[in-house]
Amino acid sequence: MTISLLGNAFPPLVALFSGPILAQALGVDGRGSVAAAIAPMALVVTVATFGVPEAVTWAIARSPGLARNAAGRGLLILALAGVLATAGILLAPPWLSGGDPGVQQLIIVASLAIVPNLLVGVLRGVASATNHWRLVTIERILTSSLRLAVLIPFWLTGTLTPLVATITVAGMPVVGAFVYIGHLRRLDPRALVVPREARVAGLLGYGGRIWVGSLSGILLSRVDQVLMTPLAGTYQLGLYVVAVSISELPLIIHHAVRDVTFVTDAADSVDARLSASARISTALSALAALFIGLTMLWWLPFLFGEDFRGSIPVAAVLLLAVVLLTPGSIAGSGLSARGRPGLRSLSLTIACAINIGLLVWLAPALGAMGAALATLAGSVIASNLNLVFLSRVFGIGFFQFYGVRRSDLQTLGRYARRAALRVRRRPA
Repeated sequence: MTISLLGNAFPPLVALFSGPILAQALGVDGRGSVAAAIAPMALVVTVATFGVPEAVTWAIARSPGLARNAAGRGLLILALAGVLATAGILLAPPWLSGGDPGVQQLIIVASLAIVPNLLVGVLRGVASATNHWRLVTIERILTSSLRLAVLIPFWLTGTLTPLVATITVAGMPVVGAFVYIGHLRRLDPRALVVPREARVAGLLGYGGRIWVGSLSGILLSRVDQVLMTPLAGTYQLGLYVVAVSISELPLIIHHAVRDVTFVTDAADSVDARLSASARISTALSALAALFIGLTMLWWLPFLFGEDFRGSIPVAAVLLLAVVLLTPGSIAGSGLSARGRPGLRSLSLTIACAINIGLLVWLAPALGAMGAALATLAGSVIASNLNLVFLSRVFGIGFFQFYGVRRSDLQTLGRYARRAALRVRRRPA
């Protein structure tokens, strides 16, 4: 868990440096243009996965001997899907750019990173399923560090443009593939008898059930950035994307717990462990969100510039959305791990439909704040529907995922003592 936590912590922490660089070098409109270019790529990368990375992780977690079989088929599926997705996004820029030729060019440039980003997702899934969290952590640290290392020289020399920023943000994740090459070579030989879950049909079958939820989940969290330019303009998108980057800081804890929960619950489902993970993750995320929300009144204008002061109330709403989403998100990982990803997909689909409706209604009038309110509503609905489904199908009480128990504090204490002991044992 510590390694996973570090891997999830590093990218948003680095974003505290790269975010202000982009904001101050490009301004609100320029920052909005880069976000308008990256958002469609991020959306299409999720659409084109068809749930295959998660299916590969699930198949390998259940049967580690099938790692090479599942990984090879997963890479093949996503290579083909990526080519088609890239062709599709190249036809969409005129509408997505809101008629801005500069933004249209940036969207085309960002789309070239779709295929390699898809393949890295499969490689990350293989490493996660085989409990090589250290590799996942190294990949995330490497890509985040390189992004910052590339941006700083351009910023210092006054040559950081939206085009340079787009290439850097879209392309750096591709470098992470090199981290996993050695691990792939060390996998067990291909199994001669391959059960259905590791074949193309099995991967697409499980992936298809979880894909709807993954698609709805990314729509719930990213469709606002895709639609903001045509609905409210790049200025409002510039404010909104800074608020989103701030609100993602509490997700450091949440994502670490969610990733580990999916793998461990797929291998061995324990109700008490699942609900405790949700409660602890929610409590820690709430404390982090409270600290960030109180202190950002000072540091956000200082880091990003006075022009971004309008991001503060938007970030406050999004921080609340992150906290309220956490218990149901862990429950959703439990549903997927226990072979019922379709239920998680259903809850996310319902929430996504409501979110998009509210976004189209509120964003033209309220701009970034309208998008934040739509995200808050969608997050609350998705979270609680996951809890309802988990309760009805597996009999885990709805309210077991809320509050803090004495046993949770004891678990945190044991974890802290083990972490401190590992630190003391390391050689100076």
